Amino acid sequence: MVKRNKRCDILITGFGPFPRVPVNPTAVLAERVGGSRRLARLGIRAEHHVFRTRYAILDKALPTRLTAARPRAVLMLGVATRARHVRVETRAVNKANRTAPDASGKTHRGAALAKGAPLVRRSPAPLARLKVAMAGTGMPVRRSIDAGRYLCNASYFTALGQLEDKRPSIPVVFIHVPMPSAWASSPTPRPTRKDSPQTGAPAKVRRPTLAAMARALETAAIVLVRESARRQMS
Repeated sequence: MVKRNKRCDILITGFGPFPRVPVNPTAVLAERVGGSRRLARLGIRAEHHVFRTRYAILDKALPTRLTAARPRAVLMLGVATRARHVRVETRAVNKANRTAPDASGKTHRGAALAKGAPLVRRSPAPLARLKVAMAGTGMPVRRSIDAGRYLCNASYFTALGQLEDKRPSIPVVFIHVPMPSAWASSPTPRPTRKDSPQTGAPAKVRRPTLAAMARALETAAIVLVRESARRQMS
């Protein structure tokens, strides 16, 4: 008899480098949250995995990791280089960008990620509670309906599809993080007259630090695990 690995409470995933992003902060964040002492003190068994930013992971590496970990919750991370807020992605779509190459230089062959699959797959996670909990750590957070057309959206769509028939439903969510403040290479644009304080326009949100994002994501992980436990009891 083959002995199955013990289920983890939550699987945290990140990505490696890709064109124009030689160092991906989600690789560091996935490792930090996966090895968090805060989660361990709460008795949460967390695992993490950093995927290569390649379309090939959709067919083998991602499904295999989900099957092996048998997670009760999944927190997926991706970087949005131009963002200044953390974005909680509410859905993934069955669409791909056929012109943006992955880390191996390959592009997706078709406009759809999976033939015969639905156009949209929505997150079964408690999104409102996630947003409020993360904002409570001081993190600027927004809900988003557009996870893009790159590997972030593609991996989210694939994970949601693989886990959608599990009962009770598994809280799966994708969160986009901005480049940490110390990593951002581009200077903050000078305010134009349109953005000047005299107009009453809000000031630009500063990019959060890596440590601040790790704390907020730990909080998100706790929310997901507690929601999973609630569903197991109901």
